[in-house]
Amino acid sequence: MSIKCVLFDLDGTLLDTSYDFAHALKLTCLEFDQPVLNYQDIRNTVSKGGLAMTQLAFPGFEGEALETRRQTFLAHYMDSINHHTQVFPGLNAGIELLAQKNIPWGIVTNKPTYLTEELLKNYRFASEPLSIVCGDTLTVRKPNPEPMFLAAEQCGVKPEECIYIGDHPRDIEAGINSGMKTAAAMYGYLPTEATAKDWPADFFFHTPYEVTEFIESL
Repeated sequence: MSIKCVLFDLDGTLLDTSYDFAHALKLTCLEFDQPVLNYQDIRNTVSKGGLAMTQLAFPGFEGEALETRRQTFLAHYMDSINHHTQVFPGLNAGIELLAQKNIPWGIVTNKPTYLTEELLKNYRFASEPLSIVCGDTLTVRKPNPEPMFLAAEQCGVKPEECIYIGDHPRDIEAGINSGMKTAAAMYGYLPTEATAKDWPADFFFHTPYEVTEFIESL
C-alpha cells in the first residue's frame, strides 16, 4: 500500500465534539422557548453542520428568523467549544504512531477557521498536523476536491498517496474526487439508518481503535 499521509475530518472523526454542540443547542432552545432536543438526534446531525442542527431544533423557521437562531447557536458553541470535546478514545495512540513513523497528517474540515482554531488551540498532539484546511480556507469546500489537493500539497505528498477518513458521505465523495483512498468512520455522527453498504469507501473503521490499527500497518 502506497499511503504516505493520513488526513482526517474533524468533527465526528478526530474529535468528539457532539456534547459541546448539544449543550450550545440546548442553551439556544431555552433562549427561544423551544423544546430541548434529544442528544442522540443532535449527534446524528452534527456532521451536517450548524445550519442543519439549527433547522433540526427550529423546524419551520427560515430566512432571518432561522439565521438569528443559527448565530445564537454558534455564539453559545464558541463559548463552550472545549468543555467536553476530546480526541476519540484510541486515536491519540494513532497520532503517536504517525509521529514515530514520521508520516505526515492533516485535517480537512468544513468547519469555519475561527471555530477550528479556537477548538484546536488547546490540543497538543504527538506530531502536529502539517495541514489544516477549513471550510472557508478556499472559495470551495468538500466535496469539491480543491481542499483535498491543498492538504496533500501542504503535507508534501501526492493526493493518491493520501487516505482521507471521514464520517459523512461528502467526505468519501471528496476523497474519491481527489483520487485519494477513503475510509468511513462508522463510529462518527452517522444517521441511525446508515450502513457500510451506503458508503463507496475503500475501508471501514467501526471504532477509533481500528484507525490506530490501520496506522500501525502502514
